[in-house]
Amino acid sequence: MSARLFILVVLLIAGKASSGFAVESQTGTPVAPHSGLKSAGEFFAEVDELCQPNWSEIVQPPTAPNPPAREALALQLGVLVTDAFAAIQANNGQGVKNTLHEITTLTKKLNLDQSILARNKCISEFADKGAWNELQTEITSVQKDVIMGMQRQNDHDLIVFLLTGSWIRQIDIASTLLTTNPKPELAALLAQPSSADELLTGFDKLPEPTRKGNLALMLVQGLLSARSSMLKTSGGALTDSAIKDLPPTITHILNHIATPIPRS
Repeated sequence: MSARLFILVVLLIAGKASSGFAVESQTGTPVAPHSGLKSAGEFFAEVDELCQPNWSEIVQPPTAPNPPAREALALQLGVLVTDAFAAIQANNGQGVKNTLHEITTLTKKLNLDQSILARNKCISEFADKGAWNELQTEITSVQKDVIMGMQRQNDHDLIVFLLTGSWIRQIDIASTLLTTNPKPELAALLAQPSSADELLTGFDKLPEPTRKGNLALMLVQGLLSARSSMLKTSGGALTDSAIKDLPPTITHILNHIATPIPRS
């Protein structure tokens, strides 16, 4: 896949647009999905409007692996960015710093760490002061910097993996919250088939070797399964069976992210 610019993605992450990312197909035809992916910041803002969960139960110690494939690194980066926002929601400054350390480690492997390193001191100071709003802004900028760095290096394909990791972790968090906050509005956050479609479109436009690799095939299978569950509705709401089916699918994907499968 080649891509001119993921302009809408950058705007989305910057909080200036709610539309999805544009991907240029192998034939040069732009593919602009009709719906939009939520950024991690938008996701957590929406959750905050629906309930006041115990965010400390959501925050996980970062356990970034050292996968050999760049696609796996980008996927893990997406998960970690969402985890950084979760740590902010939990008012866990040390958790933010720990996650930032893992983000920096992975971006270094992708030659994207220079812009991140420039923010480290500022983020650490905000974390120590408990300046949560400022931290949200900085972590949003971190993800924006990573995406722009991928664009500069012509690593456009990695953006698809990055956004997939972030979205999968968001769905995982929404599923976890729903177990202790059984609200229809929160369950509605799980009904994002159009976002799954958008990511699947991105995978469909990857170069054939990447698209047919073990990691991409696993993710596409997982996204298709998640999308199938998300389409099961009754009276406009997800069915109980759909809510029950989603967590195992998402957990399966996250387990593979934590222990990357070999490149085919």
